[in-house]
Amino acid sequence: MGVEKARGLVFGDYSSSFDDLRWYVDAANACNPGSVLDMAFDMEDISNACFSLLRHVFMVSRRHKGCLLAVTAKDGNQGLYSLCFAIVNGESYDSWHWFLSKLLGILTPERDIAFVTDRHGGLLKALAETNLKTHLSVKSRESKEYLLTLFSRCAYAPTIELFNELFEEFKGRCGRSVERFIEDLPNECWCNAYFQGKRYGEMCTNAAESFNSWIRDERHLFSTSLVDAIRVKLMEQFSRKREVRNKWNRIVCPFAEKKLEETFNDTTAWIVKKCSDDIYEIQLDHSVMVDIGKRCCSCRLWEIDCFPCKHGFCAIKRSGKNLNCFLDDYYCVSSYCDSYSHSIYPVPSMWKSNVVVDDDVLLPPLCKRPAGRPRTERIPSKGEIKRIRCSRCGKMGTHNRKTCKQALL
Repeated sequence: MGVEKARGLVFGDYSSSFDDLRWYVDAANACNPGSVLDMAFDMEDISNACFSLLRHVFMVSRRHKGCLLAVTAKDGNQGLYSLCFAIVNGESYDSWHWFLSKLLGILTPERDIAFVTDRHGGLLKALAETNLKTHLSVKSRESKEYLLTLFSRCAYAPTIELFNELFEEFKGRCGRSVERFIEDLPNECWCNAYFQGKRYGEMCTNAAESFNSWIRDERHLFSTSLVDAIRVKLMEQFSRKREVRNKWNRIVCPFAEKKLEETFNDTTAWIVKKCSDDIYEIQLDHSVMVDIGKRCCSCRLWEIDCFPCKHGFCAIKRSGKNLNCFLDDYYCVSSYCDSYSHSIYPVPSMWKSNVVVDDDVLLPPLCKRPAGRPRTERIPSKGEIKRIRCSRCGKMGTHNRKTCKQALL
């Protein structure tokens, strides 16, 4: 018997699975002290219910007859870290408000949180309509790709001066429809130059898409089975991460070490001039000022990414101080260990009662089915290249049998 079928037998069919949530919340809370599991429903309409499992840490995947909201972050080694998820009846204001209020209760108030998400809720259908590609009126593929690259450079530009220079070129080459599209995007929401928070280098919603892919096989399960299946995946993931960490004998995570090594190889020819104990001038084809005491550089990348930029790396090296002391705690192995120090424990169902103890039976939420055939595959992100396997040469790439140019032996 398959795992999914076995879970279905344990937690009933579609309707009874919602009523099982009440038992599951109590059982999971008892088995996982320190976790926050909550359930809410309208007493006047007991069929409208919300459920969430909140653990330690962050986007949105759709599910038939309801929505699965999730928040997915990244740990110090760039691994996905699921903070919380919730089953709601739809992406309404009330559902989002309830979900975010629960999230607020478990986040650290002293630390600024940056949300990387789509422009607004309920955007699955609108994604195709608001994608920049659809607004570009140029006909040639080369021109369109150039404009997309230029737009990306605008988004990643660290200073306002560089952004304005690139943005003027972009607007001069695109049509009026693109200008209207850009007017609806506040600069602080899509470009580094105006962003006031800390992105840690994250500029897209890949974490959300990765979470959706991670639970691809579980999304069709009934509600209680779905929640339990995700719990099991998280339980195993936490255990694996602790095993990986036990093999490390370092201060910072491997991701940070590799990034520092790449930076070292790129800056060997730079000239460093000392101004004071903390302030340095870095010279190559241009000059920038670095203040290692304030962890900032005139290029602004250190402030945006919370990681020493190439100029900052040169200044720290010239100072003779320990480079690890200038890394954000986020990249330290100790923080990584803290993230996975708690275990997510099993929720045994062998003693679960099948007897209804009261007259109130929790029914499935009343959800409106979206128009058209349900989508089974996600909408690709801007600029994403779909890789396929060529039936002629057997290799993965962007070509097929008709366009294959591979020489066959």
